Amino acid sequence: MTNVLIVDDEKIEREGLKYLLSREEGKRTVFEAANGKQALQVLRSEDIQLLLTDIKMPHMTGLELSKKAKEENPNLQIIIFSGFSDFTFAQEAIRYGVTEYILKPVNPDDFHKVLERAESEISKRRKKESREIKEKNFLQQYFLQSYLYSGKKEILQKAGELIDLDKWNSWHCAILIESDVALFDTAEENLEQELQKELHRMFFYMNLNARQSLILFQDVYCDYQLVAKHLYDILKQNYSASFHLAVSSRFEGHEALPEIMSQLEQTMEEKFYHPDVHVFNNEASDSQPVNA
Repeated sequence: MTNVLIVDDEKIEREGLKYLLSREEGKRTVFEAANGKQALQVLRSEDIQLLLTDIKMPHMTGLELSKKAKEENPNLQIIIFSGFSDFTFAQEAIRYGVTEYILKPVNPDDFHKVLERAESEISKRRKKESREIKEKNFLQQYFLQSYLYSGKKEILQKAGELIDLDKWNSWHCAILIESDVALFDTAEENLEQELQKELHRMFFYMNLNARQSLILFQDVYCDYQLVAKHLYDILKQNYSASFHLAVSSRFEGHEALPEIMSQLEQTMEEKFYHPDVHVFNNEASDSQPVNA
């Protein structure tokens, strides 16, 4: 899906471009603006990937709009339309960050080729960003899991060279989830999406192994016993397995994470003594089972 913004002070021109877009393959959400000022408002409020703008407009030309838009969003693809041919103008348009330049009246074949090139660049950037996010997330999980189980400062030092550790300082509570079957390796992506949808709070999800996963939460003032109960209900509704959850005490700073992990594993051992209880608490010095 591509979000496209069409900018032209003449409605008939905007309608013409919308028609040309409707003939092209692919899904797009089209926004409109009658001038540069309106266009900037849309660009700041919506995630626009492609800007189609006329050059001659009142108050702000297409070039001025392109310059401002590119300053705020360097990845924006821009196609500019003009009713006259001028090499100097085309050079200036490129300098302002315009991706493509088309003469009016617009030839449908030319429009198709230009649009195809612009959307190809959008697709390449998305794939690159997705790959970078996955790589960053892999490094995050690799270093975090190593640090949770070892507590070695050299791991923190190495991690700090490759990822931002500030995120680790934003966590204040952890919930360890354990399943009686090898579930988490196969359910990881769907499970994380389901939890994001149902829990309505900021957290970081990580698979520890096939039977265990860990969720780290940002909220300071929250009843995580209730969160854990809600979490247990979600898991039982979606998966035919038995689950046990251990809730950590509240903590500050990533230095506490190895100790918190050790506490959670100790707390999880309560399941052997209370088989009918599924949520255990480590908020106090002694773990307290909570029915779920």
